[in-house]
Amino acid sequence: MTERLAFVVVFTVMATFVVGLSVLAAKTDARTVPGRPLADTLHTKAAQQGVTHLGDSTSLAGGTSSARPSEVLNARLTTALRSALGARAARLSVGVIDTSTGAEALYGAAKQYHAGGIAGADVLAALLYQQQQAGMHVGKRDARLAADMMRNGSGTGGTRLWQAIGRGAGLEAANRALGLRHTVPGAADEWGLTKTTVTDQLRLLTDLAAARSPLHSAARDDELSLMSSVAPTWRWGVPAAASPGASYAVNNGWLANPRRFVVNSIGVIDRAGHELLVVVLSRNWPTEAAGIAEVQAAADAAVGAMLTPA
Repeated sequence: MTERLAFVVVFTVMATFVVGLSVLAAKTDARTVPGRPLADTLHTKAAQQGVTHLGDSTSLAGGTSSARPSEVLNARLTTALRSALGARAARLSVGVIDTSTGAEALYGAAKQYHAGGIAGADVLAALLYQQQQAGMHVGKRDARLAADMMRNGSGTGGTRLWQAIGRGAGLEAANRALGLRHTVPGAADEWGLTKTTVTDQLRLLTDLAAARSPLHSAARDDELSLMSSVAPTWRWGVPAAASPGASYAVNNGWLANPRRFVVNSIGVIDRAGHELLVVVLSRNWPTEAAGIAEVQAAADAAVGAMLTPA
């Protein structure tokens, strides 16, 4: 992916949000470099490669990712994680997709973890999908809640949007269309206790980043724009693996479960000109800070393993 990402064009994307998420067209302090937004870059790249954006008529429910898992890359990823984290690597699951090549590397991808705050990305995708299917736009109230949830990690915003989509039943129905097959919604209003896997989180990022998706272009741009403008306190996790000064979109979350911490991070980053979808799920850390440090080390090791020449 090209590393160009102009601040003024972020405003242009956010202006599109005015149609449905008008209140989000506000100043953002996302880390940027000159050029276009992440989503726009991805969509342009897809068009240049002859991939047709099918919009309304396309559903990838039950489909497969364009990425190609490789035993060689999986083994390289395992080696890199164990080298960087030692025995602590057993507390994590990691996945990386290089959108430039379609290569995919996985480590512990089938394990389920409580999602914590990263469930918010799924909740927002479900809301956008529901509104899309109904031929409606997201209202101002829900737009404010989405901004607060995605940018500031607001639990209240997440709970209200969870209720707006129909709680677990709504998430489950949307996830069937989005292709998330192994995500189990939390009970009642415990949306942070949703369980998920690396493969499902990679699928969600693919739904947001790829031109061919159950979500329309505007919806994808809306969510990625919010993930690109998180508050400073949430700028940790997979962005640690990005090139210095490069653009990124991120969603993080943690849980004290009950005394050991779950720490998760998902995002789209740029490293050495490659656009990468990165997921790190983890648990059993003594503190949130310890979990964040290991998640960042894992992300950096995983991306390095993916981009190391054979």
